[in-house]
Amino acid sequence: MLETARDRLWNNRKVLITTLLVYGLLQCLFYLPQGLIGWAAGIVLVSAAGVWWVSSFDREWRNWVWLLLQILWIVAAGVGFIAFNLLSPAAFQLTALVMMAIMLWVLNLYEIYLSEGSWPVRYFALLDFFDLVAFFFLSASLMMAADLYSWPLAGLLVGVSVEVVLAITLRFWREKISSRRKWLYAILTILVLQEVTWITSFWHRGVFLKTFLLAMLYYLFTDFVTHYLKGTLTVRVVAEYVGLVVLVLAAVFLIDWLVVLQ
Repeated sequence: MLETARDRLWNNRKVLITTLLVYGLLQCLFYLPQGLIGWAAGIVLVSAAGVWWVSSFDREWRNWVWLLLQILWIVAAGVGFIAFNLLSPAAFQLTALVMMAIMLWVLNLYEIYLSEGSWPVRYFALLDFFDLVAFFFLSASLMMAADLYSWPLAGLLVGVSVEVVLAITLRFWREKISSRRKWLYAILTILVLQEVTWITSFWHRGVFLKTFLLAMLYYLFTDFVTHYLKGTLTVRVVAEYVGLVVLVLAAVFLIDWLVVLQ
């Protein structure tokens, strides 16, 4: 049994060491915030080195750069949540552990991708969920930063647009969608989310409520585009997605309305 555990640790040493180093830098970022820029740069460098190490130092950067962006997206969403919400030490540790668990899992899946040439299809739904969560928290961080630092609205729109481009590109890369029309639909999604961001900027509600609306529209549009380009978009699929989004949004707005009444 000890031999098996030792073999597993050795086989996963690249993933474990990278994750532990990022976790250590997160601790420094939280407890020594005066060096915020340095710790953030360290997280980027360690993540880049770790992903390159996992890919066996492949010199063809196109083979691993998207995984690096996936990891940095998850970490940026978590760091933004930590930085703008004044978490207690216990809440920070819980957030950091969740982030590291997701990072560890994604890196393990990437090793499967390297050996098999494709992402495990059975994990697509969970990967899409993690993308949605990262989109939610990073969008919330961008809105909080815009309020705190008085960004012009154009700056917020650019930030959201860059995030949408990254999110859609990662989804296309993971599911191997190569149609040239994908960029047309990606631009349409960006324009819709820009309009929603612009409208909600005048809406006097909490950041998380506005971001939740943005995340649901992102989820709806990206799934529609993905199903359409894969030839699996049917009336039933459309009805299921629209029904789910409407139900969730109705529940959230009802709760918000009840809180306002109280």
